[in-house]
Amino acid sequence: MLQVLNFSGARQINGKASFFRYESCSAGGADESIRVRADGNDLGTFLPGDYVKLPIEAERWEVTPATPTAIGAVRLGLGEVGSARLTGVVSVVDGEKQKVMAGQCFRGSQAKTGATSGPLIQVWNPPGSGKNLLVQAIRIGCSAADAYGITSATSALPSAMPGITNMRRGGMASVAGIYSDNTGAAVTGALQVAGGYVQANSDVFIQFPRQLLIAPGEGVIAYAQGVATTVRINFEWEEWPV
Repeated sequence: MLQVLNFSGARQINGKASFFRYESCSAGGADESIRVRADGNDLGTFLPGDYVKLPIEAERWEVTPATPTAIGAVRLGLGEVGSARLTGVVSVVDGEKQKVMAGQCFRGSQAKTGATSGPLIQVWNPPGSGKNLLVQAIRIGCSAADAYGITSATSALPSAMPGITNMRRGGMASVAGIYSDNTGAAVTGALQVAGGYVQANSDVFIQFPRQLLIAPGEGVIAYAQGVATTVRINFEWEEWPV
């Protein structure tokens, strides 16, 4: 029988097992290795995906993460587990769950109507935040058929807005902010990340094949070109130590 057990910091597991596998970990970008002992015998340092099969059963297993705040999962029991899938698939799936559990995933959503220029909404990473934002996806909706764009930015837009949620209920607050503008050519000269067209009262969902990194002191703006258009923007990102 094999079972998956979670750890948050160091953990001792009392139970007979001859097979041990390190399934997944979330350490905020820090060292994901763990030190493993079986009945007091040091088995060495493991990284996600590593496993060991002992010739005899051990009754006490000790897991000590190199990063004390690391959250992860191990599988142990009698027998052995294998997979014909690509190496790391289970680790990736479990890793996404662990990131949400660790409170590292955020969503920001707001709407804005243009005045003398198209409305703009920005996710902004303030200087000195100590975190990088990794944007996974952006959803854009407009009240009228319109062209839209996504650009980089090196300064915050003038109006701060609420609307950021940690995907773990009760999780820590984001270091980022949501800002907006509707009265100026705020996107002039910015690096274009993406652009296209959206139909009236419809949404365009953009998922980046590789996450878009926003360093401290930088931001990303999503905007619509029509002056009277109301634009609705949803950003999804992770936060990792610089």
